[in-house]
Amino acid sequence: MDQKIIILKRQSKRRPQFWVKALFSLGLWLLWWANDYLALTNQAVVRRTGVFTKEERAVPLNRVQDVSISYGIIRRILGHGDIRIETAGTAGTEIIMRNIVDPEGFRSRVFQQIDEFYGEDMPKPAGF
Repeated sequence: MDQKIIILKRQSKRRPQFWVKALFSLGLWLLWWANDYLALTNQAVVRRTGVFTKEERAVPLNRVQDVSISYGIIRRILGHGDIRIETAGTAGTEIIMRNIVDPEGFRSRVFQQIDEFYGEDMPKPAGF
């Protein structure tokens, strides 16, 4: 007579608590990711961080003096970099956003938005 396996069970090495902790950690990470961004509006560059305590910093486009990018060789190959936005009237960098995709595209879009902000009739700040 041929014997067939109907049910085969093995002992799980992962307890239910592991999956609860893993899903909770993933949920926290998704909350952090969704609330950590750099945005360009028609009037300002906005950096927002925080899940439980929020921090938002907005730099008006008329105060932006420089948008610099830094990256290493690996991140350059992958198209990632750090953005630093420096403003008039401050001694250091006003906004830093690390490891963003296509930093050159973001920088060129900031300069394009500054041009649109000032329009044709408005004088531009030095360096533009």
